[in-house]
Amino acid sequence: MASSQPKFDPELIVRIMHNSLSIQSHFQLFLWLQGDFQEAIQHDVLICFSGAIGGETYHCDIVSAIPGIRSAKPLHSTIRDFRKGVHQHWIAGSGRVTSATISSISDSNIDAIFLKSELHEMKHILFHAIPDTRFKADHLYILLRRDGSFSEQERRLFELLLPHVDAAVRKTDGLPIYEPEQVTAPTLINSLIKSGLSTREIEILEWVRSGKTNIEIGMILDISSFTVKNHLQRIFKKINVSNRAQAVGKLEDITNNGLPETNYNFG
Repeated sequence: MASSQPKFDPELIVRIMHNSLSIQSHFQLFLWLQGDFQEAIQHDVLICFSGAIGGETYHCDIVSAIPGIRSAKPLHSTIRDFRKGVHQHWIAGSGRVTSATISSISDSNIDAIFLKSELHEMKHILFHAIPDTRFKADHLYILLRRDGSFSEQERRLFELLLPHVDAAVRKTDGLPIYEPEQVTAPTLINSLIKSGLSTREIEILEWVRSGKTNIEIGMILDISSFTVKNHLQRIFKKINVSNRAQAVGKLEDITNNGLPETNYNFG
């Protein structure tokens, strides 16, 4: 019987892989996951655990557009039970990429993740790990979403793309010291990406919206103010505005009104 699942879009997959190579900050990782990656595998939360196999010491990172679900927020110590439970479930499945409902693996201490009310609505989980044989560690990656179970195609895609997720995460040292307080909504990010803006240009645009000057943005991103100015000129051209105020105004209109992308004249 033929599968009703749509076939992989090779151009989309190659673009996701290629764009992962330029990720250098946590915010760029966020933008990448909310762009083409989100189109390939829809999800609400990505949780990353890295640490020694069977050890108590590990690094935890959470990437999500849900307000309040940020890596900067301290997590309760019982999240280690969640990590252990999911990892044990992965081992029991012979180390294969696994999808399930939250309720079906509640015996694996999965409920320990519900430390924040924003996660109460998560019903589906997809997870896989990359063993680090050289350093005797495992890097466990978990996707959560509210609606719709993860399909076989999404499981295959996650397995294919996970090395790129892993490489991108390893290039970011947790959250940077500086980061905009208000993150861009996924719909806005997708609009900007599809209009031709790079992750660096979107990052600069976010800092402009936060009120930073070219000199300040340059210091934050470790580039010259002249480079920031050149980026802004390209940004203005791509989103059809003439100055910083118009650019911020367009972003605010999209965020506040939620109008269709076609109303914004993105070139």
